[in-house]
Amino acid sequence: MYRVPYKILIAWIWMVGFQALAHPPLRYRREVVVAGSPFQGVHGLALYGERHLLASNLLGQSVHLVDLRTGAVSTLVGPPLGGADDVTLGPDGSIYWTGYFSGRLMRRTPDGRTRIIATDLPGLNSLAFRRDGRLYVTQLGPADVLWEVDPRGYLPPRQILSGLGFLNGFEFGRDDRLYGPLLLKGQIARINVDTGSIEVVAEGFTTPVAVNFDSRHEHLYVLDSARGELIRVRLPSGSKELVARLPTGLDNLAVGPDDQVYVSNMVDNDIRVVNPATGSSQRIVESRLSVPSGIAVAPDDPDERVYVADVYALRQVGGLNGKIHQTTRALSTPMTFPMHVSLSAEHVVLSSAYRGNLQVLDRTSGAILRTIPNTNGVQGVLELGDGTLLVAEATTGRLVLVGASDSAGTTVLTAGLEGPVGLAADTEAREPGVYVTEVRSGRVTRVRLSDGARRTVARGLLAPEGIALHPDGGLIVAEVGRKRLVRIDPATGQSTVLASGLRIGLPESASLPPGYLPTGVAIGASGSIYLSSDIESALYRFVPVP
Repeated sequence: MYRVPYKILIAWIWMVGFQALAHPPLRYRREVVVAGSPFQGVHGLALYGERHLLASNLLGQSVHLVDLRTGAVSTLVGPPLGGADDVTLGPDGSIYWTGYFSGRLMRRTPDGRTRIIATDLPGLNSLAFRRDGRLYVTQLGPADVLWEVDPRGYLPPRQILSGLGFLNGFEFGRDDRLYGPLLLKGQIARINVDTGSIEVVAEGFTTPVAVNFDSRHEHLYVLDSARGELIRVRLPSGSKELVARLPTGLDNLAVGPDDQVYVSNMVDNDIRVVNPATGSSQRIVESRLSVPSGIAVAPDDPDERVYVADVYALRQVGGLNGKIHQTTRALSTPMTFPMHVSLSAEHVVLSSAYRGNLQVLDRTSGAILRTIPNTNGVQGVLELGDGTLLVAEATTGRLVLVGASDSAGTTVLTAGLEGPVGLAADTEAREPGVYVTEVRSGRVTRVRLSDGARRTVARGLLAPEGIALHPDGGLIVAEVGRKRLVRIDPATGQSTVLASGLRIGLPESASLPPGYLPTGVAIGASGSIYLSSDIESALYRFVPVP
């Protein structure tokens, strides 16, 4: 029998392998890893008639209507006008909501018309009507102010108080006093909005975020977000009673005429109803992810666990079975609203344009090792072999290097990029570099790590965001502007569409950088491509078809 010489056999195997790499799979089967949700983090709540609830969706830029009997969710106002942190119902039936990022106060009249009634109030957060129809709102974060606002929008806002300590979800009592949590002080305050006097009625909370009166207006229900507690404060004594223990990340509440308490949780992206007589609760709207954005998969992980920067949590999702294995939650831990995630051998690295920082976590324990402030619209971030962080600053258009030690400074690797968002390392090449998507220019650019020299790899894309380097050498890119997933040959710039008609790409929001909530792309050991959907709050897998 003829035997193929060893050297010829090796050459043949190499050629076949080369041809396989030169002709990667162009057909993929889309599968759902984690099904979607109607919300991208749910916040303010308000009763709307006998069987409905208004729910605000800040990052999803929407105001929703929830059927309390069925849990069905519909959208009353969608992007971009519906970006609501809190929502309430006015005396005439108009719906009002606050735009935290936009700084706008919005009104939707009963006939369905939506208009802006106040602007230039960044950090606009909570709102409530007094019994006489006067409207009050607060700013948190960029400012710490209580305002009175004309509900019709004809008169300019009038400042009432400042420096309160972040007055969050509040309500007026029958005594016409404003009752609300001072988030930074761990207190519940009673405020006379006519005189400006402030009294503390209860204290000793960790992160009080919202209060509502019971149906008789005798006692207050208080949410402590960091502790995951629903507490009843008895007035006038201020004594506290634990009503229910709930997951951390609570944001807002509404109390029905039967004293059932409806509670939103931004981390779990759900709404529950609590029976205060028993402390039992059940979900009305259920979700598994909050705001899936950047994603990462370790190339040597046979289980293809997907690390998901879920904005209100960092989650690990089984890529092959969809099970959520681990969750690090914002608000109850020092982790701050991750929007991008990348992996090194020892670390998980997060970036948050929402909070303006970078965080390095121990990959085994999840402990936060470093928090590095950066308010330049941080998007993609990678850890290089020596521990240096490579960061895409979407607002400044720079790639910067942050040293591994706390005393190390920041060095600009390159500047002049137009909205850099996604990063993919190419460190095994003869000249190590990084591929970067530019959401504004529609380019994919390769930047050499040694000196920052740039080379355009592809142009003519519409809003490219997530990017990953495939083992076959191709670049997999989420072309958000055209709602599709493409493969780019880095040698020729040729683009091939792998999937289209995708539910990705919420409109950008004021005060957040180019790319807004990035669409994440990652590749597993099997060659499957993972994609996050900001519109659906879902995670998908694209499996190569032979």
